[in-house]
Amino acid sequence: MNFLWRIAHHLYSLGGTWKKCARVFEIVSFVIASNAISAQAVIGKGTQFYHHGLGCVVHENVVIGVNCKIFQNVTLGAKLSEKESGDKVPTVGDGVMIGAGSVLLGDIHIGNHATIGANAVIVSDVPEYAVVVGVPGRIRG
Repeated sequence: MNFLWRIAHHLYSLGGTWKKCARVFEIVSFVIASNAISAQAVIGKGTQFYHHGLGCVVHENVVIGVNCKIFQNVTLGAKLSEKESGDKVPTVGDGVMIGAGSVLLGDIHIGNHATIGANAVIVSDVPEYAVVVGVPGRIRG
């Protein structure tokens, strides 16, 4: 999955008609791994989507740092519809681990080396090295 996304992202960054080619790679990734990870998203080197990014949804304006670990069925997106939200989406720092089924919504920042527990719903900033669990997400470590 990471390989397909990197190709799509590179093609998208070339602009022009290459953006259409990037969309083809997004669709292939969707068919193979049932995910919707935008080629426009900025994803740092070394970041891994485990289980081929199965079920992951990443908004086109999301920024993910380097060496992150993201498990299946994770959503990173806006709180409201695009018109209402102004595309306010999460920014994820370096070395973050996001557990399976987690949902990160809105204009929030996840600090470096934070850990987001499985099925957590995060709608506010998370400091560096924090461990966050629950609905809504609460710092536990």
